[in-house]
Amino acid sequence: MCNKINWEIVVDMLQQIAETLERIRLSFATVPNSDFFDASVEGLEKLDAISMKLLAIGEILKRIDQKTNKLLFSQYPEIDWAGFIGLRNVIAHGYFNLDPVRIFEICSKETYPLELVIKKIIEDLKYKTF
Repeated sequence: MCNKINWEIVVDMLQQIAETLERIRLSFATVPNSDFFDASVEGLEKLDAISMKLLAIGEILKRIDQKTNKLLFSQYPEIDWAGFIGLRNVIAHGYFNLDPVRIFEICSKETYPLELVIKKIIEDLKYKTF
């Protein structure tokens, strides 16, 4: 049985990710270093909010990967897709052991490249015929 991929739904999901990544970038803009997350109530709230957004992104990436039979993301090897999908599990199942340093690193080094590639995939899918 062949499952037909609904690319409109995939694009909608990718757009949700792009919007969430923009919100992470805006929220993270005022975080000077990883110690900020533990230094105040505001820092802890930002850590919580950013972590929940990263969890949501991981969940949507996982769904897209399933819907596209693991074919879409393999065309964009510059991103550690398994790492972002796995981050969802780390946050969901190990929340009380969450590493603020790692979240800071992800936000400062990995979310912007992910955002660029997500936007590229959206553009690529707009012009692809299936």
